[in-house]
Amino acid sequence: MQFEINHVFDVPLDTLELALMSPDLGALLAARLDPIESIHALTHELRDDEFRRVWRFQATAPLKMLRGYPLAKDLMTWDEHSTYRMAAHTARWHVVPRGDAAPDAPWRKNFVAAGTYHLDPLPDGRTRRTVTGNVEVHLKVIGPMVERVALLELRKAYDAEAEALRALCSLG
Repeated sequence: MQFEINHVFDVPLDTLELALMSPDLGALLAARLDPIESIHALTHELRDDEFRRVWRFQATAPLKMLRGYPLAKDLMTWDEHSTYRMAAHTARWHVVPRGDAAPDAPWRKNFVAAGTYHLDPLPDGRTRRTVTGNVEVHLKVIGPMVERVALLELRKAYDAEAEALRALCSLG
């Protein structure tokens, strides 16, 4: 299922880029997201005009209706990998479910989430962020429903990230 999410920020592109690369962004985002327990930076590096980041997300429960069930913590953990190219103002991102952390775990092929993140300067000095991507859940019968739920959660996550970025931009 393809998606596009847009936000406009009342700051110039370079200010938004600095906020995007802030080591404080993960903690600010985690504080705004339910049911996220934590976000840990596994990689945070700027080298050769590229910013690489890997965040490990730990959820308290994947869905509110499952909060009363004992689910293994590793089943509610995923890594988001992104590489932002400064010259193009564009990132590529993808999500890797953790689970048992085996790179060839058969269930991993059932979930794919990847896309791009682009910043565009607007003529009035503001910046538009466009996140596009695709979420695929290859499960019989419930796959489309899980995709819709995943897209709702992605929307919440990018809305919360927009709030966190705005907070970082206003710290000046």
